[in-house]
Amino acid sequence: MSDKPPVGTWSDLFADGGEMGALMRATDWSRTRLGPVENWPGSLKTMLGVVLGSRFPMMIWWGPELLQLYNDAYRPILRHKHPASLAQPGAQCWAEVWDEAGPLVQSVREGHPATWMEDWQLFISSGDMAEETYFTSSYSAIPGDDGSVAGVLNTVQETTVKVQSERQIRMLHDLARRAADARSEREACQIAVDVLAANALDLPFVLVYGMDQSALSATLIAAHGWKEIDGQPVSARVPIDDQSAARDWPFAAIMRSGQELIVDDLRTRFGPMPSGRWNAPTEQAIVFPLYRTGHAAPSAFFVAGISPHRKLDERYRAFFLATADQVASAMVKARALEEEKQRAEALAEIDRAKTTFFSNVSHEFRTPLTLILGTVEDALARRQPLNGQELDVVQRNGIRLLRLVNSLLDFTRIEAGRLPLSFVPTDLSRLTSELASAFDSLVERADMRLIIGCPPLPEPVYVDQEQWEKIVLNLVSNAFKFTLKGEIEVSLHWHGTYAELRIRDTGVGIPAHELPHIFDRFHRVESSQGRSFEGSGLGLAMVQDLVNLHGGTVRAVSVEGEGTTFFVAVPAGTAHLPAERIVQAPVAATRSAKASAFVLDAAQWSPSTDRNDTSAIPASSHVIDSRPEQQPALAAGRILLADDNGDMREYLLRLLRPYWEVEAVGDGQAALESALNHPPDLILSDIMMPVMDGFALLRALRAQSSTSTIPVILLSARAGEEAILEGLDYGADDYLAKPFTAPELIARVRTHLTMAATRNALNAELVRANQELEAFSHSVAHDLRSPLSSINGFTQILLMQQGQTLDAEARELLEQVLLAAKGMRQTIDDLLTLAHIGRAELRRDPVDLSDLAQKAISVLQRLQPERQIRIKLTPGLTTRGDPGLLRTALDNLIGNAWKYSSKRAQPMIEFGATRANGEVAYYVRDNGAGFDMKYAHKLFAAFQRLHSEKEFPGTGIGLATVHRIVSRHGGRIWADATEGKGATFYFTLP
Repeated sequence: MSDKPPVGTWSDLFADGGEMGALMRATDWSRTRLGPVENWPGSLKTMLGVVLGSRFPMMIWWGPELLQLYNDAYRPILRHKHPASLAQPGAQCWAEVWDEAGPLVQSVREGHPATWMEDWQLFISSGDMAEETYFTSSYSAIPGDDGSVAGVLNTVQETTVKVQSERQIRMLHDLARRAADARSEREACQIAVDVLAANALDLPFVLVYGMDQSALSATLIAAHGWKEIDGQPVSARVPIDDQSAARDWPFAAIMRSGQELIVDDLRTRFGPMPSGRWNAPTEQAIVFPLYRTGHAAPSAFFVAGISPHRKLDERYRAFFLATADQVASAMVKARALEEEKQRAEALAEIDRAKTTFFSNVSHEFRTPLTLILGTVEDALARRQPLNGQELDVVQRNGIRLLRLVNSLLDFTRIEAGRLPLSFVPTDLSRLTSELASAFDSLVERADMRLIIGCPPLPEPVYVDQEQWEKIVLNLVSNAFKFTLKGEIEVSLHWHGTYAELRIRDTGVGIPAHELPHIFDRFHRVESSQGRSFEGSGLGLAMVQDLVNLHGGTVRAVSVEGEGTTFFVAVPAGTAHLPAERIVQAPVAATRSAKASAFVLDAAQWSPSTDRNDTSAIPASSHVIDSRPEQQPALAAGRILLADDNGDMREYLLRLLRPYWEVEAVGDGQAALESALNHPPDLILSDIMMPVMDGFALLRALRAQSSTSTIPVILLSARAGEEAILEGLDYGADDYLAKPFTAPELIARVRTHLTMAATRNALNAELVRANQELEAFSHSVAHDLRSPLSSINGFTQILLMQQGQTLDAEARELLEQVLLAAKGMRQTIDDLLTLAHIGRAELRRDPVDLSDLAQKAISVLQRLQPERQIRIKLTPGLTTRGDPGLLRTALDNLIGNAWKYSSKRAQPMIEFGATRANGEVAYYVRDNGAGFDMKYAHKLFAAFQRLHSEKEFPGTGIGLATVHRIVSRHGGRIWADATEGKGATFYFTLP
């Protein structure tokens, strides 16, 4: 009887195998390495039945060659390998991953336990690429009929979609989170690229291009993964045109379509591409347009490399789209924040400009108001009419007020577009010459030269004559204000299509960083060394607006310290002007009254003016009150007056000179030089002045010992509590806001002169008393030292000569006398040192504190060589101060630590530095007796002791001396201690 089963029995083996069963039924197994089915081992047939009947991906590797048998569920894992993979050896089928899979299979065949890999990354050949895939897989042994391992069962689940999706979602989440911190579009792009760079598996490279304002090109904003090719960087700027699209990114085509575009020919466009993380060059890229809200055209382009290990399927496309949308959203949010910040900054700048403007215009109004009101009040007080000179002052300042008001109204009308203009054909040369010549005598009196070169032009120029006057007069007066020597040139040039006015000066010039802002509203070049600090900050802004209304342009070139030239170009003809504003009838050019107002105003800026000579003014014109019997007694003294306005100087001189000696100067620098050369008894100073303002003058005065105590009264147009407190914080003794009354000014000057005289008398008395005290202290020290020396000397002689004959008690008493004499002498020396510290002139030299500390310790070690003490010194601690006084301070602090650590078995002293409240604090630390912190307030008072004389001898003056030295240096000293565990003394030296 044959052992072979019926043929039909083996055909049932593949009956439930689906498509794989059909394939296996149709296979002539005799032609395969497995041989005829009827010869297969029973264990293989049994396991194959299980595999084919399962819906879970399974494959059998059988025999030494690991021949493959698998079910329908396993087929997608094989990609294009199926059906050739059936009965194929595993090493041949999976050649691209066998270096990873083979050792695991062999391990199971050798009898080792089954394996388990979760989300195992494998690059499987799929068509023409090595596809990035992930599997959760297990290899387990299949026993043969004889019980040995005959094959390996591979159960597997592909997790590629899960792994890639989780990776991409994580990246998009990180991008949204981090991009929320971006404050500008550029920063948002850089953050986005940094986040995307962490996912090189999906994005081999990323580029973000921003559209230029011209819309003619795009500039690279951020990049990762492709910085250069063959040493050449990636395109930094890409033209938006079809000609360059074939050799660069096709941004023009994307702008037309408004859709993303796949770029397949990267190698053709750019040459060899970067290999990236897997050493496989990227051959494709996808480019997305990025839009801002409310804009039809893209504002940027997002370029992403397509992985060479992934197919660009719908899932991969959706990922690119989500990433591009996220980058666009980050840019939009960042731009919104940036615009909000810019709006806030613009509002803050407007607010600052407004505050500055009101401060300036307040000064401009209050100064003439002071002169007008003060002159009138003076006349009313003396019951007499205004004299000619006073009428001139009132008229000049009234005109100045009128001009200021008109300027403000004009500026407001310009801003609102309501300035009435009439453009008439004008002989511009004649008009300009007439206006400039109004400054001729003023410039000549200032020892300068005015050059006017305005030749006739070939045709009339259409201008509004009134506004042209403002343009010329503002620029010429501005040139005079900032030119202290040399010349001013006014010239007119014809350039065929336009006329150009040039106003050149040899003045102080404009700093390069200020030049872009000189035409801004309310902007003033604060550091300019001009004739005056006066001005509203509207002049040049108004010039620019008026020139623009003429269809022209204005610009300036300047070299600081050499001069400035303004160029005003006005087009010829009428095509650039509104037709309804043109008046064809020619109007003769004549000088208006405005020129006189500008010249009168500029005349106030000259410090050398005849109006300052008030010696001929009768004293009766300066009576403060109409009742002489109520006149207060005025303290004698010399006053230094600083103000850049000529009329204000004249007015103050008329008020003050009948009672005091007064010197008047035009700026803070001149006041400082005068005060240093000949210190006055009081300084009366304006705040807003050229060269050096009142605050800078105050700082300079307080920094010099010869002028530090001079009383200073500030005059300012800035009123209110905040302005007063600011002035007082700068060190002023008093603050007087304009406009002020004559009696108020006289009263304050009298009060401060009286107080200064009293203070000076007290200081002189104090100096005399200190000198007497110093002489007394030296005399007493000498008188005390002499008997102490005798006591000390005779006691030592007695001990040396008679010591052997005296009993122990007598010798001990004599030794106590010596010790007491020594202590008394130390007390006298310490008291003299303490007294000297307050009188000695403080030096500010470089001091090596570490070196001083080492010297103090060396002295103590020589005196007590038997003491073993651990020393910790931080080297290189330096400061600036008085070397002698700081040596005394460290001698006392280290001596203190040496003394109070004497009873420790292992004493320690440390000198170092730390930081306390933002400043360097030096410290001396010991592990000695310490003290109770509730007594810390007594530490630095003279003769205060926290330990008994018997326990730790001393004078009780050392720490008081240290405190005085540190205080004289402007520092502070404090201590921290624990009783029985040591103390740390800290001190600062600003």
